Amino acid sequence: MKTLKQQLFKASWLGAIGLISIYTLAVSLAILYTENRASEQRLSIVGPYHLQEFSEQEGKEKLVSPLLRLYQDYQALPKAIQADIKPDWLGVTTLQFDDDSEFCVLAYKMTMEGGGSKILYAVEDINATEWQDIDLAVVEIGFAVFGTLLFLLVTYLIRLQAAYLAKPLQCLVEHISDQSLDHEETKISSKNSCLEILSIESAVNHYRSRMKQMLNREQSFTRYVSHELRTPMMVIKGNVAVLKKHTGESKQLRGIDLAIEQVTDLTYTFLSLARESLGEPCRFEITAEWLNEIVAPFSSKSVANKTELKLQLLEPCVVCCDEVLLKALIRNLLDNAINCTYEGQVSLFLSQSSLEIVDSGCGLDEKPRGYEGFGFGLQIVADICTKYQWQFSLTQNSEFGCTAKIVF
Repeated sequence: MKTLKQQLFKASWLGAIGLISIYTLAVSLAILYTENRASEQRLSIVGPYHLQEFSEQEGKEKLVSPLLRLYQDYQALPKAIQADIKPDWLGVTTLQFDDDSEFCVLAYKMTMEGGGSKILYAVEDINATEWQDIDLAVVEIGFAVFGTLLFLLVTYLIRLQAAYLAKPLQCLVEHISDQSLDHEETKISSKNSCLEILSIESAVNHYRSRMKQMLNREQSFTRYVSHELRTPMMVIKGNVAVLKKHTGESKQLRGIDLAIEQVTDLTYTFLSLARESLGEPCRFEITAEWLNEIVAPFSSKSVANKTELKLQLLEPCVVCCDEVLLKALIRNLLDNAINCTYEGQVSLFLSQSSLEIVDSGCGLDEKPRGYEGFGFGLQIVADICTKYQWQFSLTQNSEFGCTAKIVF
């Protein structure tokens, strides 16, 4: 896509070429028209004088000069001229024929001495007095050269003007694209700009302000909710610890402990997503033991769905992100894959460059059995990927199921 400066420059070139062409054609037509009008005006002045003398003489025609010939009546005219004018026509006109010959014809009504009137004709050959083709070509070339020089000058001025007009827009784009200015409260303002650009700046400043307010509101809401959840979760965790001392370990208490851990991780995930990134994220190495620890809570669900869960660490890898966020990402993708798969298989492949979770379930076009929708798990995955600028895709497999892929 071309810039505004390039588009204005191209438009000026095309417009100027068209104007020069029209300008040269208009000059050529003006020269021809001027020649014809001058010949007709000259013949309308000189012709009656010669026709007055010729009316008193004998003969059908008379050659007055190498250019002017007189005729007594319509029948004496050359056949080519008779074909273009009528016997009762009066006036002066210019006639051009196929052999490039051109004549100026005057039909003048003369009053005779014995009474009555008569139409006499004066015919002038104007080819000899008009410009030759070579002369006309020289003049046209001269006008074309002059027009080209004028065009180059105007193009240079238009280019400067285009750069002047496009500069405020370029500054506006640079300001919007500069991520270091996202946290600044200063408004976008360009000097020496036109009314349209000022309107654009005003609209952009308005929407930036609204977006900033909505973002702050969303972050504040997430922080408040997450902090409010921590207190009751700590109370529940303390009471579970007291119950364990009095009654010992039980399946129900282990379930409560697991649920508390999941809610704690989810709360931390919300807080991390709402918090602005400060510096470089920490680096940690992913091991098979770490993966097994994440997958362990899904063993009962995979057994209930008769689904085989496979993990494969393709190579040792180190990821630059928050460990809890990556854990939440993998758990949400695994949870969706297992929920959508019945009597099938879910495979996880992890490498230094990507994470893939492939299932053989119902795919994207059908709803999973006994499970309505995907909840907000995929939205959390998308938000985490946006935070670290990872590429997230969810595609339908050729046969069964779908593939969730994260490119780090």
